[in-house]
Amino acid sequence: MPNTKLTLLVAEDDDFQRLTIVKLLNDLGISDVFEARNGEEALAVLNQQDNPPVDILITDLKMPRMDGIELLRNINQANYSVGVIILTGMDKKLLTVTSQLSKLNKTKLLGAVEKPINLQQLSNFLTQFSNPSPKQAANFANTKQYAFTVADIRAGISKKQFKPYLQPKVNLKTGKIVGAEALARWLHPEHGVISPFAFIPLLEQNNCIDELTFCMLEESALACKMLIEKGLPLNLAINLSLVSLNNPDIAKKITQLFNSYNVDPKYITLEITESAAMTDGPIALENLARLYMSGFTLSIDDYGTGYSNLQQLTRIAFGELKIDQSFVQGFASNDQLLIVVASNIDMAHKLGIKCVAEGVETKEDWDLLKSMGCDIGQGYHIAKPMPVADFYQFTSSYKPLEPVPIVVNQKSKKQRKNNAARKILVVDDDQFTRNIIERVLSTLGFVQITSVASVASALSALEKSQFDIIITDVFMPDINGLEFIKRIRTGKTFAKPETRIIILSGMTDASAVGAAIALDVNGILVKPLVTSVVDQKIYHVLSTPFKVNSSIAYESISTDVKKSDGQKTIAKSF
Repeated sequence: MPNTKLTLLVAEDDDFQRLTIVKLLNDLGISDVFEARNGEEALAVLNQQDNPPVDILITDLKMPRMDGIELLRNINQANYSVGVIILTGMDKKLLTVTSQLSKLNKTKLLGAVEKPINLQQLSNFLTQFSNPSPKQAANFANTKQYAFTVADIRAGISKKQFKPYLQPKVNLKTGKIVGAEALARWLHPEHGVISPFAFIPLLEQNNCIDELTFCMLEESALACKMLIEKGLPLNLAINLSLVSLNNPDIAKKITQLFNSYNVDPKYITLEITESAAMTDGPIALENLARLYMSGFTLSIDDYGTGYSNLQQLTRIAFGELKIDQSFVQGFASNDQLLIVVASNIDMAHKLGIKCVAEGVETKEDWDLLKSMGCDIGQGYHIAKPMPVADFYQFTSSYKPLEPVPIVVNQKSKKQRKNNAARKILVVDDDQFTRNIIERVLSTLGFVQITSVASVASALSALEKSQFDIIITDVFMPDINGLEFIKRIRTGKTFAKPETRIIILSGMTDASAVGAAIALDVNGILVKPLVTSVVDQKIYHVLSTPFKVNSSIAYESISTDVKKSDGQKTIAKSF
C-alpha cells in the first residue's frame, strides 16, 4: 500500500482529467495534493518555499505554455528530488522517447503510462516510491557530489583504496552462475563507497586511466585466482577504456600481468565499450587483436548506444555482445524495446557469439529473455555488485533461478469465461507455428480460434465473422501481413478498421517493424511464444482503449518489405 503521508503535484491542463487523478489519490488516502494546469504552474509550486516538499509529480506531456518534457528538463536542472509519473494521451512511441530522456537526465522515474491511469496503476507507482527495490532506492537517494581532484584519485589508487565489486552473470538456460563483472569502486576512508562516475571521467580526461585499469586488472586477477583455488573457476569481466587501448604496450602488459598470477586468460573477459570498438585507430585494433591471440575473450559493452554497424563489428574477434540496460529495463512491456532486444540476440547468434543482457531487474525480464534465447543475464534480479568475499559467500548459498511455471488453472473463472467468449483469427503460413499458437491460446481458455495459412483465407474468414483479435505473421507468400493490416485499417475488408491486431514476429527487419507501428498494431509477439507473455499481451490489448485514424492516414504507408535474409515479400494491391 502507498504511504498516505506523501505530498503530490498533479500537472494536467484538462480540468476533468486532473480532478479525476486527484480523486483517485484521495481514494488511496492521500490528501496533500497540489494542482497545476501546465509546466509553469508546476514549477511555481515546486519553487514555493512555504509549501511542503513535493514527493511525487504526476505530469501530462502535452500542455500549453510549458509542456511536460520541458518541465522535466527544468526539474533535472534544478536538482529537485521528486519521483515522476508520466501520463500522455498520445501514442506509446512518445512515452518510450520520454522515458529514455528521463533516464538520460537521471530523473527519478516511477512509470510512464497512457491515459487514463487507473487506481491500480497509480497505487503500484506510489507503492514503488514508498518501498523501492535496492536499485531504485539507490537511484532515489540524494547523491552527494564530491569534488575530487585527479591528485586525490591517484593517491587513492596508490593506497589500494580501489577494489572490484563483482556482479554475478548467470546462464539463463541453466540458471547457474557462470561469471561476474568486476566493477570499480573507491572505498574512500571518509565518504564510503564511491561510484565510477566520480573518478573515471577525470582519469580519462587527464590520461591517467591506465593506473586505474591496471589496479582493477591486478585485483581481478587475485580474485579470479582465489575463486579458482576454492573450486569456482568462473569467468571475470573487466572493462577497458579506449584511452587505455591507444597505449601501444597495453596488450603485452595485460598478458604479462595475468601470467604473473598464473591465471589463464580463458577465465578473463575484457569488455570494450561500443564507441571504443568502433574506433579506426590502428593501435587500438592491434591491441584487441593481440589480446584475442593471447586467449582473452573480448566483449562489446553497452551495445546499441553508439553508432555501430555489422561491417565494423566483424573487424574484431568478439566472443560476446552485451545489450545495454537502457534497452533491457522495462522491455517486456514495450514493443519497440522488445524488438531491439530480440534483434540483438538474433544478430549475436548469427555472428556465432554469446549474448549478455545487463539490467535484468525483474522476474518478467528474466523469463522473457530466457524464452528469447538470450545466453546470459546480469542485474539486480540476480544480485547487486558486491565485494569479492561477499561474492564467494553468495555463490556458496546460491540456488539457480528457474521460472515458476504458470498454473493456468489458478486463473479466475471470470477471466477464463471472458477468454472463451472472444474470437481470435490466427494467420500464419507455417503449420507448426499455427499449432503452437493454438495450443498456447487454448491453455489460456480461448476456444473460438480460427486458424488459416494465408491472407486470402483470412479475408474469406472475415466475410463470415467478426474477430476480437487478429494475430498475423508478417512475412507470408502472395499477400504479406502488413498489407493485410493496411487493408483492415483502411476499411477494405469486412473487418472493423479498429479491430485489435497483434503481429507475430521472429524477424529483425526494422522497416517491417516501423511499418507495423505506423499501421497502429496493438501489440507485437516475438517468437518463440511464452504462455505468460501471450496472456499478458492479449489482456493489455483488450483492456486498453483504442481508436484508429482516418483511412487516408494509412494509405501512404509502404507494406513492401524484405526479410532479414534478403527475400522480398509481395504486397499485392486490390
